[in-house]
Amino acid sequence: MSAQRFDHEVVIIGSGFGGTMTALSLADAFQKQGRNKSIMILERGTWWTTPVGTVKDPEVKTYRFLKDRGEPVQFWPSVEHFKGIVDIFLRCVRKKTNPRGLYDMTTFGVKGLFGLGLAKNDGVSILHASGVGGGSLVYSNITIRPPELIFQHPRWNGLWTPGDRDRYYDLARDAIGYGVLFARGSRQAPPPVPPPAKPVTPPAKVNTGLSNISTRSARLDPHWKTKADPGNPRRGLKSIDPGPPGGNPPPTNALWIDRARVFQTAMAEIQADEYGTVDSAINDVAPENWEPLGSPSNYCERQGRCNVGCLPGARHTLNKQLMTAILGNPLDPKPTPLFTDLHLQPLTEVELIEPRSGGGYDVHYVQRSDKFLSSAKRGVYTAKTVIVSAGCVNTNMLLLRCQKKKTLQLSDTVGLGFSTNGDYLAFLEPTPMTVSLTRGPVTTSFGHFNVAASGANAKFHTIEDQGIPRALASVVGVGVPLLKSFTKGSRFLFLFKAAILWALKTIRSIFRNRDQRAEFFQSEDELCAKMMCVVAMGRDGADRRFELGGFGQTDLRVSRNGKRGFYRDPIYDEMNQTLARLARNLTGKPGSRFESPFLDQFKTIALTHPLGGCCMATTVADGVVDNCGRVFRNEPGAPTFYEGLYVADASIIPTALGVNPSLTISALALRIADCITGTPPPPLPPAPVVPKPMPSPGSTPPLGTPPPPLPSAPVAPEPTPDPAATPP
Repeated sequence: MSAQRFDHEVVIIGSGFGGTMTALSLADAFQKQGRNKSIMILERGTWWTTPVGTVKDPEVKTYRFLKDRGEPVQFWPSVEHFKGIVDIFLRCVRKKTNPRGLYDMTTFGVKGLFGLGLAKNDGVSILHASGVGGGSLVYSNITIRPPELIFQHPRWNGLWTPGDRDRYYDLARDAIGYGVLFARGSRQAPPPVPPPAKPVTPPAKVNTGLSNISTRSARLDPHWKTKADPGNPRRGLKSIDPGPPGGNPPPTNALWIDRARVFQTAMAEIQADEYGTVDSAINDVAPENWEPLGSPSNYCERQGRCNVGCLPGARHTLNKQLMTAILGNPLDPKPTPLFTDLHLQPLTEVELIEPRSGGGYDVHYVQRSDKFLSSAKRGVYTAKTVIVSAGCVNTNMLLLRCQKKKTLQLSDTVGLGFSTNGDYLAFLEPTPMTVSLTRGPVTTSFGHFNVAASGANAKFHTIEDQGIPRALASVVGVGVPLLKSFTKGSRFLFLFKAAILWALKTIRSIFRNRDQRAEFFQSEDELCAKMMCVVAMGRDGADRRFELGGFGQTDLRVSRNGKRGFYRDPIYDEMNQTLARLARNLTGKPGSRFESPFLDQFKTIALTHPLGGCCMATTVADGVVDNCGRVFRNEPGAPTFYEGLYVADASIIPTALGVNPSLTISALALRIADCITGTPPPPLPPAPVVPKPMPSPGSTPPLGTPPPPLPSAPVAPEPTPDPAATPP
């Protein structure tokens, strides 16, 4: 019997942190082994790049480079005032009529009459990305490791040893900070015997490494305090020096970005367990690492645009790594791909995965045309190995669809264990001090609370400062009252209301400006000068469930455990208490409080870090995949796993993390790639582990506990400049 032939050795669904980390790791391993194995990445979005010249690409060659190769590519929204809002909502928001959109605001619930908006929201709205590079295109660049107490939850038992975590978190920092191939190559185990069939070129850095950005411009010395961090031994923890209690702060603190200075000083005063400057996946020039003779790279210009696209091209978005690996460096005279067997197909959405009788899988997909978005063609790729990395929402939807159509016999827990990660957005105004939300990277600093707590229900949480892009700042005065229409899914209504209110404000200001400068003529920087914005994350119960929607419902629903809304999770009460202390500190007024429009007014959690639903576990009774991402097969007498089927993204994380999840997703994906190739983990020096008490039994229900059924639908109603850095 002849061997089964496939279109590709590996098909990877999605190009975010899970997809990119596994794809580049596998391509690297196959090349070193001298194996010509085709890898295809299927991505539902397009390429994105900057429309303005950068240090590395002053002539904006990257855009033409992609266009000339027939790749669908779009520009970041670049306008820094109200026209930027219009551009984002008309061009960059993903919907059925615009599958090329970058921002996908997914709402869950019962649809209104004729499908207009939602008549009943399940209590969450999730903002996620659609584009080559996945979530890295819109994330806040934060690489932060959860404290050890997170992994003491019973759901992590037997999944990830402390030494394994240290090894892969450290590898993930380099994979994000410099590039996956550089991280793999710089820590390669001794060469195999016999040696590789082809000589292996030492990998170059794509990025210049992680940075701690807190000063007003590059090269200024922040004079921060440093201390050892067991979870990050190579970089440590860097924080502001607030000065002696009751005394004056050091004059060098004036060099700090206002928001970072105000936030970290407040963290010290309200006694956060840990606080400091986040490790940012952004190129920056630190004062101690200046190389005037080196080839300059793109560096952070403190524009505060991280979530809407970095115009200077300084962020470590994954499209940079994928472009160099698959298409070559667009600035080279003769761009040469690093891997001839690594491919990426944009504007392609996977509908179904179906096992083949002789082994391997059929991957059913829909591909859209870049020129004619309404047209689409269906196709099937065959593959020996399939890695699902479509992101938490889309991975759950895909696997639930496969289960419903009975192409895959999955664990009964599929969809269960969904976590909001305690996501929370809140504003405080006015503040007596200048905060300047539009200056700096979108996030500079963090504070951890309840780090020393123990037990499965310890209310650990993180507070971070959050900047606002200037385009969004232009509607701050009228934007909050409009959020209701946005959360209900009516993007057009939101934009229409914003335009009308903005126009009325313009007319009034023209007539009043003669007597006194009207607010309309203030810059976007001035509009947000006296406002503090924070984001929070924490350990919610991770006890909700994704389910497919029925007639008159959204495609995916989220259970709410009867009448108990997501906003009633105890973690939000805990975070509100912390924010009340922070508000009193910032304003000096006992009654001051942060306002969260989504939570306070609409009882809706708006989140960007969904986790779980296809959780890791040790048995099919408790989860969907094992700790290597292998999918359990739920058939009596059948093998334990589906051979060659893996999940590698945020959906496999079994509990809330209480921090930004990108580093954890990357670490798990790198580990899964090693499981697939059988590659031994790269050797790293052991990091000190801080002992923690063992968890006590908590009240969080086990993953096997099914929630009540969903309501039915109504019938009606370390930075070093590197010459190899690639432009975005």
